Amino acid sequence: MAPPTNSSNRPRAPRRDAVRNDAIVLRAAREVFAEQGPQASMESIAARAGLGVGTIYRRFAGKEALLDAIARVFVEEMDQAAATALADPDPCAGLERFLEFIGAFNAEKRRYAGALTERVAGDEVSERTVRRLHQLTRKAVDAGALAADVTGDDIEALIVAIRAVVAVSPDGDDTRWRRFVRVHLAGLRTNR
Repeated sequence: MAPPTNSSNRPRAPRRDAVRNDAIVLRAAREVFAEQGPQASMESIAARAGLGVGTIYRRFAGKEALLDAIARVFVEEMDQAAATALADPDPCAGLERFLEFIGAFNAEKRRYAGALTERVAGDEVSERTVRRLHQLTRKAVDAGALAADVTGDDIEALIVAIRAVVAVSPDGDDTRWRRFVRVHLAGLRTNR
């Protein structure tokens, strides 16, 4: 006969309403931070979510924990975009789409992108994303779409520069970073 199991030792799965509330809170926090930056109040986030502040504090110890959770979503979204780009049979189109994602992503989060980026440096998912980016760059070079001496480090530098262009652009003006990406990609292409 098997010994009785102690149910208190097993981690409980979160309740469905808690999972739903987490999603609501994260969506509301992303919207509020996009409008007000990381200094936005938990009360503003709770009001946007349609929940009480206490409900948020039961799941997130404070604003820092909420930013940490958003940062985890941030790296997962970035990694998924890199995986999709890498799977594209046309590596140049995949790279362009990934850089487009980077620009739009940073434009949406321009007021708090820096607060998120600092939180994800060196985590496993971010490192996987960088590896995918380097593979994508290598595929584009091998396909003859980029000059032979272009490296993943060059594309990483371009991503950092895109973030900077977004940061200095007026709200809602995507023309600057889009032009920046087009000009730089043209410069990285092979001279045929």
